[in-house]
Amino acid sequence: MKKILSHRESDIYEAISSFMLIKYPDVIFRFDFAAGMKMSLYQAKHHKYLNPWTGYPDLFIAYPNGTYCGLFIEIKKKGVAIFKKDGTLRSDQHLQQQDEVLTMLHKAGYKATFGVGLDQCIDIIDNYLAGRS
Repeated sequence: MKKILSHRESDIYEAISSFMLIKYPDVIFRFDFAAGMKMSLYQAKHHKYLNPWTGYPDLFIAYPNGTYCGLFIEIKKKGVAIFKKDGTLRSDQHLQQQDEVLTMLHKAGYKATFGVGLDQCIDIIDNYLAGRS
């Protein structure tokens, strides 16, 4: 697996991709990496038209595990606080939008969660693919 040189989300994406290709080569997955890309005005408008959901998760694993239809993970870099100490979601509009989409996906039959840092994301994936979530 590629060593992470920084703590950018895109580095975590690359490490997860390497992990998946090595450990789960037959499992289909896809990253929604366009949100962080620099686009021309035309490309940005076209992307928004084709992808109207603000807060769509970063990773989708297309594999039913007996409980869920597939796995969505909203990936955050290590150290990002999503929840307050009392367990409630932080007062951040972007996090709230992401949480709303994760809730909708969960209601539709998917495992949908936040993952903070590479280690937690890999644990989520391993547990999901082993049928433990």
